[in-house]
Amino acid sequence: MSRELEGELLPSLITGGAGDDPAGVMTYTVVGATTGFGQLWLLVLSTPILAAATAMAGRVALAAQDGLADVLKRRAGGGVALLVVGLLALANGFTIAADSAAVAAVLGWLTGRPWTLFVLPLLLLLAALVLAGYGPLKRALLVLTSALLAYLAAAVLAHPDPAALLAGLWPRLGSGAWTAAALGLLGTTISPYLLFWQAGEEVEELRRSVTIRPQRADLGAFWGMAYSNLIAAAIVVASAVAFHGRPPQTVVEAARALAPLGDWGPRLFAIGLLASGLLALPTLAGATAYAVAELFGLPEGLGVRPAAARGFYLVFVLGLFGNGAIALLPGFHPAQALFLSQVLDGALLPLMLAVLLWLSNDRRVVKTPNPVWVNLFGVLGGLLALAAAVRALS
Repeated sequence: MSRELEGELLPSLITGGAGDDPAGVMTYTVVGATTGFGQLWLLVLSTPILAAATAMAGRVALAAQDGLADVLKRRAGGGVALLVVGLLALANGFTIAADSAAVAAVLGWLTGRPWTLFVLPLLLLLAALVLAGYGPLKRALLVLTSALLAYLAAAVLAHPDPAALLAGLWPRLGSGAWTAAALGLLGTTISPYLLFWQAGEEVEELRRSVTIRPQRADLGAFWGMAYSNLIAAAIVVASAVAFHGRPPQTVVEAARALAPLGDWGPRLFAIGLLASGLLALPTLAGATAYAVAELFGLPEGLGVRPAAARGFYLVFVLGLFGNGAIALLPGFHPAQALFLSQVLDGALLPLMLAVLLWLSNDRRVVKTPNPVWVNLFGVLGGLLALAAAVRALS
């Protein structure tokens, strides 16, 4: 792969891979277990919405050669930027706690030890690896997340009813738990932190003197998100057949969706969840660090030496440990936290999409406005998330 093509595709592939993190896997499992195939249409529709959102984030970053928080501060003022970054940090913090607990739960399952013993050592090791140089690590983790493709085989081997599958592709609405599941599905599919991460990564590639053409970046966004949502759809289908309306109560129970693969199922589940969690945790902490550094004008970037970007790395490390430690509080339930963190992301989504639509069509930020399809699906995504949030709260 050429350096130019890698610069256009890699950020979106990493964004897509991080999207199927433990919170995403658990949310898709709960969606399949509680609503069957009834939200497959929403998942299919979310693919172009996610690609549009990611493309908008990338276009703004490429045009301004700065991250989203910096551009928002210049266009809307420090107060608005502070509010958005604060909400982002809150949502990211809860997801870091949930993902840390999930990765630790898998390690506890594999070793037979209490999962709480692994949370802080895991975060310490991850922080040390990132500080030593994140580039090779994220590429290796991206490859390992392909273990989640096992859900495709499990979905086929589960022999879902074809008529029910087709019915699930027809748009229809529900109420109560259905609405909460829909909000969680949108929140994990189009996570706000991924958009800030995508913008930060695009700027990182530019700083490495990689020429990224907006049209190719849009295409890279589509393929990265299509890959992510293909796995998500397989998780929903496999879980709908495996759980029959009774969602898993623990992270480990979610592995039952891969039962059609026999002894390989738990192994692939463990590999995929560990890799996606280790890929997502730096992405979550990095998204917050990018936003905070941009807000306060600090040097930033995981490609920058820690000594040259102390503030950025301080936010990064504090985000990992401070939020990860929440998982050790009494009464913290990893499986519930994974799902609820994505419902919170879904509630934040309308604001994030509105900001992106504004910035990516502002001629003072970009030379040309978005393609029609990007605006169409950006507006549609914001309206769907807003309707789900209002319905869930009413």
